[in-house]
Amino acid sequence: MIYKPFGATGLNLSILGFGGMRFEDQNNVEACADLVKACYDAGINYFDTAIGYGKSEEVMGVAFKEMAATRIQRPFYVASKTFASTEDEVRRDCETSLKRLQVDAIDFYHMWCLLEPEHFTERQTKGALRGFEKLKEEGLIRNICVSSHMNGNQIGEILKAYPFESVLLGYSAMNFAFRDAALDSAHRLNRAVVVMNPLGGGLIPQHPERFGFVRSRPEETVVDGALRFLFNDPRINVALVGIANRKQLNEALAAVNGFRPLSPEQVARIRGSVREAFNEMCTGCAYCDECPQGLPVPKLMDAYNQYMLSGKPISIIHRLNWHWGIVREGNHLDRCTECGACEKACTQKLPIIRRLNEIRAEVQRWSQSEGAKADTEEGDPE
Repeated sequence: MIYKPFGATGLNLSILGFGGMRFEDQNNVEACADLVKACYDAGINYFDTAIGYGKSEEVMGVAFKEMAATRIQRPFYVASKTFASTEDEVRRDCETSLKRLQVDAIDFYHMWCLLEPEHFTERQTKGALRGFEKLKEEGLIRNICVSSHMNGNQIGEILKAYPFESVLLGYSAMNFAFRDAALDSAHRLNRAVVVMNPLGGGLIPQHPERFGFVRSRPEETVVDGALRFLFNDPRINVALVGIANRKQLNEALAAVNGFRPLSPEQVARIRGSVREAFNEMCTGCAYCDECPQGLPVPKLMDAYNQYMLSGKPISIIHRLNWHWGIVREGNHLDRCTECGACEKACTQKLPIIRRLNEIRAEVQRWSQSEGAKADTEEGDPE
């Protein structure tokens, strides 16, 4: 296993982290806990979960109770999250998580899923950060962290506004251009960076031919290449992989064990290949993010990417709903006046207006269907 200093915390964390959202069967607590322990035995020491991940915290708690016997010799670190906005709600969620996780303190506690700058301001105003700070003073959490799906510049501003110890953000060979600025800001401020969805939510291994450009050696798989591209980045401290079973664990470990630093030329080739590999897909440069009507065009084009890769229209809804929060917080797609500003700004000359119309039609179909209610009740399908 490879370990890196984690920002200014003084800790050394495994470059490969365990994401506790994708267990194959959370009802099989023993099997899931055994998977967590197998990750620990393999050298992984960063374990991420959340109060909203079903039974994930309880599963990890079973594993952590056993792992505690060797924690002094082989430290491990626990990350969890809260959506809460008020001081009381933050404490309530933290106490619930501590009980489930069977630990005395949460090492990295996140202000979870900031989708817009206003979300940070709102939670700050309502007292969420005061709640975090009091929990830290009491020793119930050790580091105050943030998780966000905003673009790189917006995340950078949040990091300047508050001294979060680390930031959790989506980053992969699919969308690095969208958040590169956040990594630069975190690096300058000596804040740790944990990247989630390093395999594009599973789309990279599902499309090895399209993403073959991430491979830097003939014997590599696209999983190897995609993860090693991230391992190689000095701005990234942990690549968080949602590991569902032993096979996926072994694949992720192989990427670590076979890692060799990439040359600047190899990195430049991978970065430069995105446009060619995607061709008709949005590369996330965000030049179109100046819509006169306030539409989040880059996020909408990212959702359309998911559709193009999966071939399933429902993937648009899942991405908008659970990754970007756009459908949940109101559908404003009808604001589009087809002024063409986005298409003029697009360096790829994509048919953005046509795609926006397709997205709007799909959202309308979905919102009128029985699936809308079921999808909302079931939670994040990713």
